[in-house]
Amino acid sequence: MTTLTYPPDVWRRAAKVRLLILDVDGVLTDGSLYFGPREEMFKVFHVRDGHGIKMAQQGGVEVAFLSGRRSDPAFFRAGNWG
Repeated sequence: MTTLTYPPDVWRRAAKVRLLILDVDGVLTDGSLYFGPREEMFKVFHVRDGHGIKMAQQGGVEVAFLSGRRSDPAFFRAGNWG
């Protein structure tokens, strides 16, 4: 979608966004859990989500992550986003 396809009201409302809070499991991942031979846990994050998060940050939006459980993979990935 190009900027021409969004109504002006959408742009006005979007410009007011200052904080984006995202759940991790099932939102930034596909919800799958993978376990290695030493019981380590792996999650899959899509590169497009990371790109969108970086774009939001560059636009002045603070990004926070919320999860119902501790997740080392999510903590590591969030560190990559800054």
